[in-house]
Amino acid sequence: FKLLFLIIALVLYALLLMPGFIRVGGMIVYYFFSPDVVRGVMYGSKPRQRLDLYFPRHARDDVTYPVVVYVTGGAWTIGYKAWGALLARRLSEQGVLVACLDYRNFPQGDALDMLEDVNTGISWVLSRIHRFGGDPDSVTLVGQSAGGHLAGLALIKQVGKGETGGGVNMGPASRLAAFVGVSGAFDLVGLAAHRGDIRSNFRRGMWGWKRPAYDTLSPLQAARRLPPGAAGMLPYVLLIHGTADKTVPAEGSAQLCEALQSSGAPSCRCLLIPGKTHTAFLLEDPMRGGRDLLMDTVLGAVKGSGDSAAGEGDLEDGRGGGSGRGIGGGDGDRGGAGTTGVESGRMYSSLCPAFLCNLAGRVCPF
Repeated sequence: FKLLFLIIALVLYALLLMPGFIRVGGMIVYYFFSPDVVRGVMYGSKPRQRLDLYFPRHARDDVTYPVVVYVTGGAWTIGYKAWGALLARRLSEQGVLVACLDYRNFPQGDALDMLEDVNTGISWVLSRIHRFGGDPDSVTLVGQSAGGHLAGLALIKQVGKGETGGGVNMGPASRLAAFVGVSGAFDLVGLAAHRGDIRSNFRRGMWGWKRPAYDTLSPLQAARRLPPGAAGMLPYVLLIHGTADKTVPAEGSAQLCEALQSSGAPSCRCLLIPGKTHTAFLLEDPMRGGRDLLMDTVLGAVKGSGDSAAGEGDLEDGRGGGSGRGIGGGDGDRGGAGTTGVESGRMYSSLCPAFLCNLAGRVCPF
């Protein structure tokens, strides 16, 4: 009955958002034919080591642009670089050069292969993005869901000088300006228990056909094992998570923030957004129109101006510890909860009626 309920909920969710999916069809034309998008740039020689570049409109050769490296989600099985097209387009319209990484999925590769790909892609961007007009001293790493897990683990392992997969290092973490983790799978031990219905598939995806190693591959555990002083090399860290996330519990983001603070991270914030599901930041919110909270959040981190355009009404008291509307801060904090971060958040037209988006959020199985 549980599987049947999930299937029904998924079908209903898709039907409610269908008007938006139809209108988003224009993104296909943009993705394949826009002169501002360069698809399939090789960042390595192994399968799926490719990335897409989204250039600011009317980019000039005499200007350098801030950079976002985006690692998409997909449950380690269906991730694809094009999933970041809408966010990348909106960021590029604000003058940001975006690199969306592709990486091997299970069964083509296991977690270490994925981690190797992400490390290789980040290293490529840091060392070569200046050739494309990007500022290598203004690179923000963004990861969503499984992509948040991989990007966060790569970053934490790098500052801890631990094994990063395939012997590949992403490069000095100090070169990154910020890391934004969106609905990230940071506590694999807790997630494995939470997702007991798919535990066998999750185990294979994490460790191939071998014995699973959730503890070794968990960013939360890696943060708790950082040697003294290592966390001080971390860039600004901002974690954003919806409290209604059924796929990846928000507690993992809160616990990672606390672990990084305890390890001495100079600035780490965790924003818990009431009522947001696992897909809200990528689907329901952009389709509803108005402010795009995820875009504003990332842009705020890129500009070094705080926690995003999230206002006080967007935030909830931090779970798992901490106090106030959100968890964390630090000497290098870029702003407190309730700051705008972006001087004027852009308002977008609606792709799907708001009441349908609200209903979709209620039936969302994710």
